[in-house]
Amino acid sequence: MSSTRRILLAIADAPLRRSVADHLRTAANWAVTEAADLDEAANRARDQDLAVVDESLDGPSLCLRLRQDGIILPMLLLGPTTIPRCCGVEAVVPKPLRLPALMTRIDDILARAAANGAGFHIGRWRFDEGRSILEGDGGALVRLTAKESSILVRLCRAAGQVVPRQTLLDEVWGYGAGIDTHTLETHIYKLRRKLGAGVLAGEGGGYRLESRP
Repeated sequence: MSSTRRILLAIADAPLRRSVADHLRTAANWAVTEAADLDEAANRARDQDLAVVDESLDGPSLCLRLRQDGIILPMLLLGPTTIPRCCGVEAVVPKPLRLPALMTRIDDILARAAANGAGFHIGRWRFDEGRSILEGDGGALVRLTAKESSILVRLCRAAGQVVPRQTLLDEVWGYGAGIDTHTLETHIYKLRRKLGAGVLAGEGGGYRLESRP
């Protein structure tokens, strides 16, 4: 992550978007990229550290589009009272919006990302989600597909808890995509071969990772 934090601000309401953007730039010295709709947000999402998305733009839909494009970044939603079942949605800030509260949540999320700057450790591998790569001792590298990387991101963020099969299907392939469990099982099989034995466990109708800090 660069020293200047890069924030994608996707808000349809122009006065609100400009007000929030100006505050984040002046109060925190963050580099803010503005987007007025989903298409603009998706086009500008690369090389950002975090996306702030207003409820009017349907954050889960944006999240799905980014995953389909191979872009994985934390997202913060404005307005909802609960976190939707959507990979990458880290937190919500209720409206009416309080800018200090928004800045605090952004800081918290970016601090966690910085703490994980070395990547997730999965078994003997370090998972670099930004490059969709597993790195092992001695310079060993294993490349992952976009779907494999999305599955691992979701499992890593579950912190060792079981993620149900249907949740992975919904969040990695999209709600109502009509994908059957054989598709997921095929990806899990390939991930297990890449990760090695005893790392990706099936349990209670879902999957979890045996991770080390």
